[in-house]
Amino acid sequence: MPDAPASSAEGRGRMTQQFLLVHGGQQGAWAYDLLIPEIRRLGHGALAVELPAGDPDAGAAEYSDVVERAMDDLGEHVVLVGHSLGGLTIPLVAARRPVSRLIFVCAAYPEPGRSHMQVRNEEPEEAIGIGPSSAWQQAGDSHVLSPDAAREYFFHDCSPEIQEWAVSKMRPQSRKPLREITPLQSWPDTSRSLIVTTEDRCIPRESAVRTAQRLFGEAPIELPGGHCPMLSRPAMLARTLVDLTGAKK
Repeated sequence: MPDAPASSAEGRGRMTQQFLLVHGGQQGAWAYDLLIPEIRRLGHGALAVELPAGDPDAGAAEYSDVVERAMDDLGEHVVLVGHSLGGLTIPLVAARRPVSRLIFVCAAYPEPGRSHMQVRNEEPEEAIGIGPSSAWQQAGDSHVLSPDAAREYFFHDCSPEIQEWAVSKMRPQSRKPLREITPLQSWPDTSRSLIVTTEDRCIPRESAVRTAQRLFGEAPIELPGGHCPMLSRPAMLARTLVDLTGAKK
């Protein structure tokens, strides 16, 4: 499977735009191994961070610390991309320092004054898929989908080879970022883009569209595919990300 290092920033000096990629729950920087080469092929830089997903004491604030440290070497014009649970982190970073744009991909959004689990309980029409929500009920302070559930809800539109590789890389996710009241006090005044996918089985399209309308009063961009387009359709997603920034290709 892909052996291009997700954290590599080779060729950074030649790039017009820098994309800093923040992964979702139960995943890691490896989730962007297919997307990074596609972004670079378009003439831009890309770097994926590794969040401390297994640390029971780490919440969104600690995750944002990791992202900020990664930004230190990237200079200006950094676009933060948050996938799934990564969406709870990237606005915190933008609240602390300048960011060119926030791009949410099949993402959760922090809502000041509430935890993500509160939001899901109090906004029933925006519930996540049955499989992912049942994983939250697992004993202990972390959860991970079974291989079969991961194939069904995360990777159903990926090739069998990608599915097996991705399932083998998954790891338990601490529930603190889901249970804690978000540290975000208010949304930063940063340009944002919302991307949802039409066949997402984790955050169904209808739910994702309702959330975007409720929080931001806007319709999200809709792309084909499932919950992890960076693995199933990396070229399409790379082109979309670059187009959203208005950067040179």
